[in-house]
Amino acid sequence: MSETSAEVAVLTIHLKGPFRLTGPGAPGSLSRRAQAMLAFLSRQPDLRAERGRLADLLWSDRSAEQARASLRQELSVMRRDLPEGMLMADRQYVWLQSSGIACDLEGDGVFLDGFDLASEGFEDWLRLMRATADAAPGAASQLPEFKEGRPRLAILAFDELGVTDADMFADGVVSEITSALSRVSDFHVIARQSAFALRGQPLDIQTIGERLGADYLVEGSVRRSGDRVRITVELVSAGDGRAVWAERFDDRMDDLFDLQDRIAAQVAGQIAPNLRNAEIARASQRPTADRTAYELVLTALPHFWAHRREENVKAIALLDTALDHEPDYAPALAYKAWCHAHQCCYLWSKDAITDRTLAIDLVARAAPLVRDDPASLVALSAASALAGDDFEQADQFADRALTLDPNNAWGWLRKGWNAIYRGCTDESLTYFDRAEALSPLDPFHFNVLFGRSAALRKMKRYDESIELIQRGMRAGSGVVWAYRMLFTSLWMAGRREEALETARKWRDSNPDLTPELMRALLPKWFHEPEHVELMLTMFDVTEN
Repeated sequence: MSETSAEVAVLTIHLKGPFRLTGPGAPGSLSRRAQAMLAFLSRQPDLRAERGRLADLLWSDRSAEQARASLRQELSVMRRDLPEGMLMADRQYVWLQSSGIACDLEGDGVFLDGFDLASEGFEDWLRLMRATADAAPGAASQLPEFKEGRPRLAILAFDELGVTDADMFADGVVSEITSALSRVSDFHVIARQSAFALRGQPLDIQTIGERLGADYLVEGSVRRSGDRVRITVELVSAGDGRAVWAERFDDRMDDLFDLQDRIAAQVAGQIAPNLRNAEIARASQRPTADRTAYELVLTALPHFWAHRREENVKAIALLDTALDHEPDYAPALAYKAWCHAHQCCYLWSKDAITDRTLAIDLVARAAPLVRDDPASLVALSAASALAGDDFEQADQFADRALTLDPNNAWGWLRKGWNAIYRGCTDESLTYFDRAEALSPLDPFHFNVLFGRSAALRKMKRYDESIELIQRGMRAGSGVVWAYRMLFTSLWMAGRREEALETARKWRDSNPDLTPELMRALLPKWFHEPEHVELMLTMFDVTEN
């Protein structure tokens, strides 16, 4: 980067935190793509990039000719707005004059925090830079294209049936799906222009996967009839052509962009967990001793989301092994914090200090390392609420995760529970609805049902609350901790005999628990203290 100091620079580009330009040469405003171009150029060797590279980076959704035309227009506007001679271009390159420019990468903020551009090429670069924000200029180009171990996903051009070749609706849908999936850190999404380059070629799935370097492919079709549209989507393993998941989405043609957004959200919300399940199955086939830290975290997840005492212990053991491999592996730290928070809130811990302290310490250790990983941020949100009783911090982590990936169903689930803890029941129901819509077959679906039940209990809609708990317990086999929720709703509904029977079942599953330990371990429901006090009466009613 330029050696010019910020104190004497005509223009300083600030890249940590939100994008900013300061200095006497700073323009009043610049377009989002102009800001992205300055950020990209400032991190290139000699502040220089090829025109074609910039066009592909900033206008990935357009043809090469359209992208280059857009670049010419953007450069014309930028040269007018920036100090004279600061932005230069010829037929091959675009560059910044190093004299008078400084790049500020100081501070602890996220690289280009909150920056979003509807171009998967730029999003790929931004993801990489956030992981290497303190690297020297040009260092990113020397790094591997993908993080080791993460699967690679390509979204192929969809077939559009019953329309002219000039119709671009299906391409718009694919672009939105690609953009939505690019926000998910659990896998890498191959740029749209690479996938579209194979359009129309008579290639089988395995060959396409090899050409693109993809482990999984998304293919689909779009059919329209009147004001109705049907989109069929399939997730396929590129190695053997096996279908991992398939779904059909029916919607109504109204506002074109709203429709594309709705479809993209539904597809992204369901592809992510199904691809995760496929990766868990793949990782589970390898001996535990041979698994990478990434694979160990994957194989810990089914134990973790089972919500059963013995399974939670297995999850912690796998996460500990992952941390033996990589002591600073953020997902393992974050999920381990969540597991120890489960030890507290589900009353599996044998003391009131150890698991709570471990969870809080792990949150503090993981927080600086998670960067732009939505899943890890969601885990830290859960641990902050369930073990730390810090609902403000929990919301901050969840909000950050959903800014990065608005289609993260677990993020909306945690927002729902945080709203419950804060006493915002109507708000919580909105969040739970969003989580369910994005991932209706999610392994955490029973926890969505429990969350809705807690909200309805607060609204004194006891029979509905009871029915949801019972549904949740059927869906989450062995989730006996939920007897405590069922007890309070039954008791409040006046169904005392059923409540007493439920209390006995709960005590049978917690024979060593004391009222003092229970009070110390539970999250602090500041909005509903009577709920905690009623749960504590289970010790009394089962002794009579």
